[in-house]
This record gives sequence, C-alpha cells and structure tokens, in this order.
Amino acid sequence: MSTLHELTHLQKQFAEEHQNIVFRFLNRKGLSIEDYYDIVIFGYLQAVQEYDETPALSRFRFTTIAWTRMEDCLYRHYTYENRPKRKAPTVSIHSYTHAGRTLDEILPDRRKGLQEQAADRLFAMEVLSCLTDTERQMVRLKADGLTCREIAERLSTTVSGINGRFHRMRVRLMEMNF
Repeated sequence: MSTLHELTHLQKQFAEEHQNIVFRFLNRKGLSIEDYYDIVIFGYLQAVQEYDETPALSRFRFTTIAWTRMEDCLYRHYTYENRPKRKAPTVSIHSYTHAGRTLDEILPDRRKGLQEQAADRLFAMEVLSCLTDTERQMVRLKADGLTCREIAERLSTTVSGINGRFHRMRVRLMEMNF
C-alpha cells in the first residue's frame, strides 16, 4: 500500500464523481456515516491515487480497488481499537470496588514493593560509598550499558585496567560482606 499524497486535479474530479462508493460501502457494512466516514475515506482516496498512477490496475474495476482499500482501513481501525492496552480498565486508587473496598486495601503488597525498592536503593548507596570517585564513575557507566572497552575509552585507560579495577572492587566488597 502506497502512502497518500496530495491529489492532482484529475484525481480530485475522479474522487468526487465516484464518492458514492464510500456511502455504498458504509451502508453495506451497516456502519454509520458519522462514525466511520473519516476512517474509510483515506482508503478510498488512496485507491483513487493508485488507480490513476498504476496503469496495471486498469484491468480491474475501480470499485474493487476502492472497496479493498476501505476494508484495509477499517481492519486497521478495528485492530487499533481492540488492542489490549486500549481496552484496559482504569481505576482510581481511591475508588471503591463492587465489594466496597479501595484499591489500597486490595493491593497491600504494593507498599512492600516500595519498601524493598527503598532498601535496595539504600544498599546501593552504601556500596557506592565504599568506592572511589573513579570506581563510582565506572559502575555508573557499566550500569548505563557501556562495555569495558567503551569505559576504558571514556576514562582514557586500558581494557585490562578497567577489568582489574572491577575485579579489585568485587574482592573488596566481598571482604566487607556485601
């Protein structure tokens, strides 16, 4: 399917002359004009362009091409509308469920997760406090996904130097029972 671009004067005339195809399509599918015209019209206009710009399509009736393009647009619309993320229910944490309970009462483990995250963060800060500035910088770069070679380039040192520092950091942290 090609991308839609501005119609030529002849294409606009052709589109206006055959616009009843859009209304027949919507009527036959049992779709309201107010809700679905804007969805299928782009497929129709694309069919106008393709029919005009692709000589090989002249062996088919224009109605066939237009109908196919409008069905494609309708299918893409339905696919988009029925994605699980678009159908996900939304609930306020302060609203009550049918059982009369709030979301906080239903999901008490949420607070436990926050406590674990805070504990992990405190542990990471304690570990980082035992490192030198260069070692902290190395750990941050590694956490950002850089390879030892990239870290060595950033810190103007060798890869073996970086590997050695990481090894010494691990030994030192194991001795401190981290």
